[in-house]
Formats: sequence, structure tokens, C-alpha cells
Amino acid sequence: MIMGPAEKPADVSNHPHQHAFTMVGDKQFFGVHMTQYHCEIHKYQIILKLTLDKDSTRKLRELRKSYPADFFVLCNQANDATPGPQKEFSIPDLASGRRTEFFADVFQGIYWPKKPPGEHFFPWSRDRAAPAIEHALVTVERIALFRPFAHHEQLPPYATYWLFGQGKEAHMTNLQNAALATNPFQAAAFGPDFDQVMSLEKAPDWLDPPMLESGVIVTVPAVPLVDPETGEPTIPCSPPFRKGDPIEVLYRGIGPARSVTAGHTFLHCTAVCNSPSMMPCPKDPCHISAMPEKYRR
Repeated sequence: MIMGPAEKPADVSNHPHQHAFTMVGDKQFFGVHMTQYHCEIHKYQIILKLTLDKDSTRKLRELRKSYPADFFVLCNQANDATPGPQKEFSIPDLASGRRTEFFADVFQGIYWPKKPPGEHFFPWSRDRAAPAIEHALVTVERIALFRPFAHHEQLPPYATYWLFGQGKEAHMTNLQNAALATNPFQAAAFGPDFDQVMSLEKAPDWLDPPMLESGVIVTVPAVPLVDPETGEPTIPCSPPFRKGDPIEVLYRGIGPARSVTAGHTFLHCTAVCNSPSMMPCPKDPCHISAMPEKYRR
């Protein structure tokens, strides 16, 4: 049989869009990107060390002081008809340094739709939610983590976290796995895993300041992800730590065990990141504070 010329693969690109970043930190702000394993534009873990304009900084600190356990999310604004540079961007735009400033809105909590949302549902669109802080000028100081997903990787035996921060403030987010869960004859599906963003009560005294600022990998054996007997995933359906809980972590995944103390968990979710067919917690998929009624439209 004579084979025709091989079909050329499509070029690799990523188009501009809106993105959501969980905000952590009071003295120093960081934005942690919300992931989607099955959507090319969101297949990245990225953390931005950022600043806001003076007025937005004051407002966010006041809100965080009044609602210390609430979820605050920063979303770049959608493109519109106003002249000037487009407001949407891709994650590679940020990671490459091509985009270092943008305008964004900050929302408090999430307003879940009463009906199942569509494939491209954006929870913080301005037609359904009013921002707590509007038109904030965001400056990206540096990238604190950039991690594109690799679909051949498999779940580790227990949870792995990126521990980062500055000064007396420290935070953790789990290093997620977006494993391809289907064979070549099935529609592609990815997961399962979970998206979690939390703060610690204070920066660990055993970690040098440059290491905290650069970020380090720690593992948490108390959060198993795979059943050792069956090999089945054991993804936690609710936040594994409450404020004040001691957490034993292993630096680089090996001993000795070191201790940190949990602060608030702002995001713990399996509904957004996983492919719909791979969600491990359909009855209790997302733990995010509710949007106050005054912001709902």
C-alpha cells in the first residue's frame, strides 16, 4: 500500500482569554491561576507576584481584614470596543514577560449558576457578578511559578505542594497532575486531581528567606492520592487542613519531617480543573466562599 505524505501537525499556539487568579497575601500579593486540564488556554499552573495601584491595594487590604477567610479572585477584563491594547492575554504572554501590566477586577467569592453551566462558562463575567474592586491596574513583578501540564505524568502516592511567599507570609498550592485518562480510541479526558490554594499562619522558621521567595517543593504524606492496595485515586473532596492544624511536610519529598501550620484555605475544588467525566467528587466538588448578595446580578 502506498502511503500519502504525513499530515503536518497543527502549529502550537495559545490565544488570549480571561483568566482567574486566587489572591493570597496581605503585605505582598500573589495571584494563583485557576487551572483546567481539558482546556488548552488554562493548562498551566502559574503564580504571579504582583502589585495593584494604590487605591486598589487599600481596598483589597480592607476587604481581607474584614473577611480573612473569604476567596478573592482577580480577573483580567474582557476585550471590548474601547481603543488601546486588548485586555485579554494568554498565560504564555505572562510567563514570557510579554505582558507585565493589565487592568483587572477583583471579585469576592463565587456565585454558582442555578442551571448546569456551559463549556465556556466564566463565573465572574460582568453580566452576572459585580466586582468588589473595579478597574485595578495590575503590575506583574515576577513569575513565582510557571508549570505547563504534561499529560503523560501520573498521580504521585501523596500530595505535592509548592510552598512560597515573602517575609512573614507563606502560602501553599498543590502541584497538580493532568494525566491523560483515556486511550487513543476515546475522547480525551484528563484527571482526576484537585486545585487547592491556602495560606500558612506564618512563614516556616526552617526555610531561608531566598528559598521561600523562590518557592520550594514539599510533599504531605498525610494526604494520599493513590490507594496503595488498589491503585485507585483517593482525591480529597474537602480541604484536608483547617486553620491552626499542624502539617508535616517533607522538603523535596524526603525526610526529615518538618512542620508548618495551616492558615485559611481559600480554594479547594475538583469541579473546574478536571474533565467533566473525571470529577472525583460530584456531590461536593468545590469549596469556595459564596459571593455576597450585593454583588450578584
